[in-house]
Formats: sequence, C-alpha cells, structure tokens
Amino acid sequence: MALQFVLGSAGSGKSGYVFRKTVKEAQKNLKKNYYVVVPEQFTMQTQRELVRLQEKNSIMNIDVVSFQRLAYRIFDELGKTNMAVLEETGKNLVLRKVAEERMDDLCVMQENMKKMGYISEVKSLISELTQYNIDPDTLETFIEEQNMPPAFSYKLQDILTMYRGFRSAISGMYITAEEVLEAFCDMAEESKLLQDAVLVFDGFTGFTPIQNNVLYRLMGIVSDIYVTVTIDPAEDIYSYHDMQELFAMSKKTVTSLMKMAEEKHFEVTEPVVLKNPKADRFREAPVLRFLEQNLFRTRHHSYEKKDEKEIKEGIEILSLPNPRRELQYAAEEIARLVHTGAYRYRDFAIISGAIEEYGSYVPQIMEEFGIPFFLDTTKNILLHPFLEFVRSLLQVIEDNFSEESMFRYLRCGLSQISEDEIDLLENYVLAAGIRGKKKWEARFIYTTHEVTEEDLEALNELRIRVMEPFLELTAVFRKKGATVRECTTALYQFIVSLQIEQQLKYRENQYKEAKDLAKAKEYAQIYRIVMDILDKMATLLGDEVMDISEYAKVLEAGFEAAKVGVIPGGYDCVMIGDIERTRLDDIKVLFIVGVNDGIVPKSDNRGGIISQLEREELAKNHMELAPTARERVFIQRFYLYLAVTKPSKKLYLTYARVGSDGSAKRPSYFIHMIEGLFPGLKAELITGEQVDETLVTPESSMAFLLEGLYQEDAGWNDEKEVLWQALLHWYEKEPAYREQVKAILDAAELKYHAEPISRAVAKALYGNELKNSVTRLEQYAACACAHFLTYGLRLQERELFEFRMADMGNIYHQALENYGRYLKESSYSWFDITEEAQKQLMERAMEEAIASSGNAAMADTAANRYQVAKMKKIFARTIWALTSQIRQGKFEPSQFEVGFSYTDDLNAVNFKLSEEEHMRLQGRIDRIDTYEDKDKLYVKIIDYKSGNTGFELLSLYHGLKLQLVVYMNAAMELFAKQNPAKEVVPAGMFYYHIDDPMVEGTGSESEEEIRRKILENLRLDGVVNTEDDIYRAMDVELSGKSNVLPISVNKDGTVRKSDKAVDKEEFRLIADYASYRIAEAGNAILKGNTDVNPYLLKNRSSCDYCPYAAVCGFDKKIPGYEVRRLEELSSEEIYERMKEVF
Repeated sequence: MALQFVLGSAGSGKSGYVFRKTVKEAQKNLKKNYYVVVPEQFTMQTQRELVRLQEKNSIMNIDVVSFQRLAYRIFDELGKTNMAVLEETGKNLVLRKVAEERMDDLCVMQENMKKMGYISEVKSLISELTQYNIDPDTLETFIEEQNMPPAFSYKLQDILTMYRGFRSAISGMYITAEEVLEAFCDMAEESKLLQDAVLVFDGFTGFTPIQNNVLYRLMGIVSDIYVTVTIDPAEDIYSYHDMQELFAMSKKTVTSLMKMAEEKHFEVTEPVVLKNPKADRFREAPVLRFLEQNLFRTRHHSYEKKDEKEIKEGIEILSLPNPRRELQYAAEEIARLVHTGAYRYRDFAIISGAIEEYGSYVPQIMEEFGIPFFLDTTKNILLHPFLEFVRSLLQVIEDNFSEESMFRYLRCGLSQISEDEIDLLENYVLAAGIRGKKKWEARFIYTTHEVTEEDLEALNELRIRVMEPFLELTAVFRKKGATVRECTTALYQFIVSLQIEQQLKYRENQYKEAKDLAKAKEYAQIYRIVMDILDKMATLLGDEVMDISEYAKVLEAGFEAAKVGVIPGGYDCVMIGDIERTRLDDIKVLFIVGVNDGIVPKSDNRGGIISQLEREELAKNHMELAPTARERVFIQRFYLYLAVTKPSKKLYLTYARVGSDGSAKRPSYFIHMIEGLFPGLKAELITGEQVDETLVTPESSMAFLLEGLYQEDAGWNDEKEVLWQALLHWYEKEPAYREQVKAILDAAELKYHAEPISRAVAKALYGNELKNSVTRLEQYAACACAHFLTYGLRLQERELFEFRMADMGNIYHQALENYGRYLKESSYSWFDITEEAQKQLMERAMEEAIASSGNAAMADTAANRYQVAKMKKIFARTIWALTSQIRQGKFEPSQFEVGFSYTDDLNAVNFKLSEEEHMRLQGRIDRIDTYEDKDKLYVKIIDYKSGNTGFELLSLYHGLKLQLVVYMNAAMELFAKQNPAKEVVPAGMFYYHIDDPMVEGTGSESEEEIRRKILENLRLDGVVNTEDDIYRAMDVELSGKSNVLPISVNKDGTVRKSDKAVDKEEFRLIADYASYRIAEAGNAILKGNTDVNPYLLKNRSSCDYCPYAAVCGFDKKIPGYEVRRLEELSSEEIYERMKEVF
C-alpha cells in the first residue's frame, strides 16, 4: 500500500505515463479495480485515451470517474441510492424561501435579498463554506471567538442565519452536491469495490479540503494511490515557502498529501520524475520547449537564436484592432492550415480569459469560415421564450390582467395565438381601454373607428381562446391559503393545455434542419429543466402557503440558477473556451485571444457577499476559504503556464487595441514577458483584414465584396480591383449566391428618385374634385409624401384609449360654442353679464361639452380626472379673458362655430383647377365679431387654439399656415353676401391661446395688476388692419402696448411698425396670396406629386413629429433625399415676393 507522485513539467508526458502503467497493470490484475480520477471535464477524453491504449480497445476493470462519480459508484454498490441530491436550482428555491421566512432576522443583507441574482450569491457562498469544511457550528464558534469589525460581524451573523436556515430546510430530505463527498467519506470503508483498489489522480492542480478528506479516508482502504503533479523536475517538491512560486500549488498539494500519508501510516514511495525531452510534447517545437523551461522562472534565459522567422514557427504575437478581428484572424489561420492537409480541426483550440465577451462573436465568425466548433460554456436560460412564457403568465395574474402583462404573455411566441391575431387584439385593447380581469372576461362591445360589429364577433372568439386557459390557474393562485403544490400543479396543467412540450419539440426540429445544433440542444433540454424546477418547488415547498408575488420570486430564483449545457456536436471540431476552465487534450495549435491588461491576468472583481478585504481578514484568523485576490493572481499565473504549454507545434498570442465598448486597450504584461524571453520576436501590427486570408469560403469572402462597392474611398490598387472583379464574376455565376449578390448590388446603387403617381391613380384616389380641409393643404406644403400617406393611402396612427391634447382641444371648442349659445339665449350680453351668471353658464357649458365628447378615458385614471379638473380651471380663465377683451372694445361676438362646407357657394373656398378638376374647402370659424360704423361693417375672426400656435407671415408665405387667412376670406365673402348694402372691411384675424398662464411678479402687486399681466399674456395673436383706426374699436383703452391686440402705438398715436400691423392693401395681398398657394397645392396633388420633401425652417422641420418616419424611408445618407431649406425673409421681402406672383 503506497502513495506515489508522478512529477514532470507541463508536456512531459505524466498522463501518458500513468495511463500506460494503469492499463498494463490492469491487464495483469483483472480482478483488481482501477479508478482513474480526473476533473469532470476530462472524463470523456480520458476514457477515449485509455480505450486507445488497450490492445482489445476495452477497459473492463478500469473506471474513469470524477470525485462525484466515484462517490455515486460506491453509493450504488452499498444500496444508498435513496440519497436525494439538491442541485443548484433547488438550492436557490430553498434559499429564497429561507430569505422570506427570516427576513426580519437579517441586519446587513436584508435589502440585498430583493435584488436579482443575490440569492445566487448566497448559494455560492454556502457552497464554498461546505467545500471548505465549515459547517454552521464552526462558523458560529468563529464569530464568537474572533474579534471582527462590527459591520463584518453583523454580515457573518446574517450568513450564519441563512446557512442554518438552509441546512434546517433540507435536513432529512436532501444533501447538497458539496456534501456528497462527506457522505462518501463516511461510507468508504464499507465498500468492497475500494478494498485493495488502485486510484490514479490526474489533471488536478490541487485539491479542496473536502477532496483532501476523501484522499485521507481512502489511504488504508485502497492498495495504491498515484497522483500526477505538474512541477519542474529541478524544483524541490518538499520545499514550499510562498504562493509567489510558480509551482506553489503543486508543492502545497504534495506537502498536504505527504502529511496525510504520515498520519495514516501510508507508505510514500520514491516519486517518478519525467524529464526525457525526446518523449515530451515539444519534441518537434524547440521554441515551445524553451518557453516551458523559462516562463515565470526566477532564473530564466533568453532565446539565443534571434531569427524571427524561426521563432515564429513556434510563437507569434499579433496586435489586432478589436476582439472580433482577433477571432476572425484565428479563423483565417485555422482555415488556411486545415486546407494544407497537415491539420484537422481538432488540432486547434482558442481560449480566452474573457470568454463571455469573445464568445458572443464566435458563432457568426466560425460559421462564416465553415469551421466546426464547440464553445465550452454553459448558457444562462433566463431569456429563453419558455421561461418568459412562465414569467409572463404569472405576471398576468399578479398585475390583474394589465395590458402590459397580457401582451408580454401573448408575444412570447408560445401562447398559440398568431402574430396577426395578436396585432388585431392589441389594436382593439388599446383603443377600447381593456384592462383588468373583469374587462377581459366580459364580452367586448365597444366599437371603434376601425372595428365593426362583425369584427367584434371575431375578437370575442379570440378573447375566449386567450382567457380559457387562465380560468383554473387564476382561481388557484387567488384562492386563500393555496399551497405551493396546488399552484405548481395548476401551472403545470396550464403548460400542458397549451402543448408547450410539443411546441418546443417542433422548434428543436426546425433548428436541427437549419443545422443549428446548439439551439436544437437548448430546446431539447429546456422543457425538462423547467419541469425539474417545478418538481422541486412542489417537493421542497409543497405545503407552504405563498401569494403570487412570493411564488414568482421563488420560481425566478430557480430560473436564475438553471443552465443549459451543450456537448460537442462531433469529435473533429475546434475547442473554444476559458483559460482556466476548459481542458485541452492533444492539440497542436493554440490561439490565446484577448491577452490584454485586465484579462491576463483577469481583474479580480469578485467582491461577492464577502469582500476581498474581508477574505484576507478571515485568512489571517486561520479560516480557509477560496483563494484571496492576491492568491488568485499567482494561481492565474500557474493556469496561464499550463495553457501556453498545451500546444505541441505552435502558439498564437493576440491582443486587441480597442475593446468591444470602443475603449482603448493595453497589451498584458505577459506580452512583454514573452518578447523579453525571445528578443527576436515582436508583435505584428495588423490594421485591417488581409484579403488573401478572408477569401476562404463564399461567406467569409462576402466582406471583401462589400468593401469593393466603396473602392473609391478605400485606396485600392489594380491588383485588388482585378481580384474583386473575379470574385464578383464567381458569385454571379453561382446559383446559390446569384440572387443575394444582386440584392446587395441593387442596395449599393440605391438612390431616391422622386416619382409621382400617375394622374389616373391620383384621380382614383382623390377623384376630379378635391374635398379638403385647409389643414390638409398645410400638410402637403410641409411634405407631399406625408400628405399622400394620410389622404391618399389613408394610413392612420393606432387608436388609443387615452385623453389626448386633441381631445382637450375639441372639448374646449365645444364648451366655448356652448357658452356663446347659452349667453345669447339668456338676458345677458358679453358686456353686462354678472360674475355669478357667468360662472353658472360656463360650468354648464363645460359639463355638457365633456358629456357630449363620449371619451370614457377621461374618468379612467386619476391623472385624467386631474386633467379634467385642470381644464375646468383653464376654461374659467378663458371666459374671463375673452370677456375682458370684448368689453375693452366695441366689437361684439356675432356668430360662433361658423361652418362652411363643400356645398357653400363661396369663391373663397371653391377653386377651379382645370376644366374637369375642382377643389372645395371646408372648415369652421370659431368666432366672428363685428362692428358697424355708418356704411361699413368691420369683421374680426378668432380661432381658438389649445396649443401655442401663433401667426407668422413667413409660414404663410411658404404655405405652412393658411387656415386663418382662408377663414378670413370666407367670413368676408359670407358677410358681404349677407350685407350687400355695406362695405365689409377686414379688421383683424387672430388666434387665441386657451391657457391659464403663470405671470412673474414681486409679490406686492394688487389683484388688479396681476389680472392686467395675465390679460396681457393672453392677448390675441394675428394680423391687425391699421387703416381707419379700426384697431381702436378693438381696444378702446389702447395706449402704448395693447393687452388685447398684438400691436403697440407710438406717442403720436400711430401704430408701431410690425408684421402684425398691416394696411388695407397688404391685407388684400395676404388674402389673395393664400388663395394662390391653395390652388397651387391642389394642382400639384392632382398631378400625383408624392415627393419625400420635408422642409426645414429655422429650427423646425416637418419630420419633427411626423408619424410616418418608419414608412417614407427618408435618409440624408441616401443620394436623392434632401431637406427643403425654406428661405428666411423679412416682412418687406415677403410682400415683394407676393406681389411678384400677381
């Protein structure tokens, strides 16, 4: 019975030695059991190697196991198969329950328990404590005996609370994976399989305390133990001083095992030391052998040969632009070397210290080069559609069938409702304001602009299909005292009712057909994973009573821990993985990518629950946990040594100059160290893609084809041009790529050409007679395409159940019309109505306007109800301001909401565009005021605006604001017909902004002064006719700046010059010009103009709030698309331009 170490440097053949020795002895001793114990990731390749070494390709009495598998072998032998092991997901479930139960007992960790992922942190810490043989009692004793800082002491107490709660919750039911080895130690002596067996430990860099316990217990049971140890033969294996030594972990392992053997009186035989250079890994690579012998050594040498070409046969260092380019370079080299016939894909490996970052680029690049690969990572499944399905349906119940939760559930892709049906349902739900379980259960009866009674029938059938599966599930989750088992059973039945397993199987087959084996494997595992989590919920927490919120949190904790493992799709593939985790076997060429500062060595940001400083504090007080940050640096160095010595022929080291996030990156110290060992070796700077290296497969060559489309900017030479033309010719001949390349070439030559629709199409859309609102013509002036989409194709924005600014505007307009009508019907006028009577009329006017609007959304939310109350306050201010303005003049409101339609015989709104084509305008003037003086009738119109709209002569000139002028023209013609004996004169046309403004003040102003300021803020905005002094009839108190009109007067009484003050001729010019722009727009519409021609004026653009941005395709980068930059002109220039038209 003896312990023997097999020692040697990396690549010296230790594994091969012990495997051959084991096979040889096993063949001689067929009744003896041999166990080759390796890390879990090594089991398959070790089995393969041992089978290869056997003469008959079988290993009858040799078993390849990990520590865990060895334990299970013995459990099976002893009939201990009823030991239920709690996996990672189960731990999370239990810990979430413990956290909820003991929340009040936690001091430091209480708030963090609510954070996503924190339960997983607690689970990892408890696993770590178990691995290092620290049970709750040991931790409690440590807390009591050691004088830790108060904050840390409270944290340790919280950890102890969670640890005890966890152990208590699973006691008698489960053991954890970490406790499996403890149970194994207790049973090892009963095993007949282990009696006189031979154990070989290979591939370990060291052992955890619990693994050491296993070895300690096995000494005296088994006959022999062999342990391979990576160490330089020149080192003294019995002399261990500090973690800074390269082989510190190896020496620590040897020292520990020697001490255990001594305690157990287990013989230690002379170690086997392997140092035959002819038999090692590097017999054909002297550069790599030199690297192994000198890397990280205190006494190292420099490579004597300075020939860079010779060195590059063994090592190359490359500096590349970014991580993606690093992987692309590796793929190019692998493809090139495989094509030489000297290599298989399995001869290559790519590893990184940042596999999460680099791994995201792997699938696309490897598939582009046609390289089979295996990415050695486990995938988090939190974003999988099935998990989203489960989460969302629980949210539906928790949020009482809210709009957001319902469509989160429906759009996860597993609800058995088609995308078209979901779109129809969503449009209706948004328009009708369907929220809450009651509304979803009740029959849909609300019709919208687009939903007819017939549509409602189809929507109700859809509603039933959606709601039916929820009936039982909702009833269970809302039942008082429902247990976790009842809820989980109901959830399972919901999943079965929607045939989720069959849906996932269908998608798995789709991915198989598409050759996406990784996705296929993921879909093959996901149903079983979720079912296992639900089983554990029912088993572990079955009789617990939880509400829906708690249940969802516990289930989420289970999902967080779940992972999908993927196995290689074949043997001949490139292994891609992590520097530390991934085990590499018999590779010839290795690429280490991302050899940057912060990655090699990796920055230790593992703060976790116990910080690095706190870990060091524990280490000082003799509590051993996972290595501290300082120890990790030296451990990483050892793993780096093991990694770079894996290839037998060549090593590539690459680093990025810029990270994935665009930040500058520095090479690792390791790069400079390698350059120091090999003075003739320098990093090769690669700036872009090497054309000859990318032209490997049709997919990888596509990048070069795309680059050639922009060759004018690429500085190409003739050789590249010839190569590109040849590549294009090849693609065009290949049926598999012809259509794809044609589409690319068409896209590269894309230019926007304005193409009007034909007159025939325009006629079909609009008819011979355009029936327009002025707003429509203003939209045409802003952008012809937007007009076409709105009025030609009749596209509409989605109808929403909401209270919008437009709805408010309609209510204000209706209320003002109501008030004017009620006032006219009363015994009062605008000039003599009392405050009390005014209050009664305006409240009645507003209430009736609200009721007649029929907008149920107004009372739907507290915010909307507040908005209605605010509207009433603004309306009261509006009536006060309008009354004040009227009383300050001689004009009296004559008519309200004066409509002119297509049938009215008014030249101002009827236009003959051609012999066959006409245009008629319709509209409604909010208010017309009149004032009679002898033989003249003065007319003033007012348009109420709830938005801050003002009159601007420049906007009128460009056709963007025509409405006010058209309304004035119509009013003038209307009153001229009604009063043929009078000369009808325009007095002014104005906007009134409906508002209740805040005004600045010192706080000492009187109430009258405050009112004056408010009135000034609410003065009319528009155009005033300055002739005949008619403006004084609109503001009899005018002196200086008017608080009614947008004008000011000089000291001599004349009106101060501005574009708001015009004479009679200018008024007529404005009126005629508006008619000209309207006719011009009408002609262009009927000619079929649909140009994408948005304007830009000052800082305004028609694209600013356009709902059609996703439709029109306007893009400044595409030739042909241009913004119309409208000219900025002074008032004088505008009038001159207007005159030129006539």
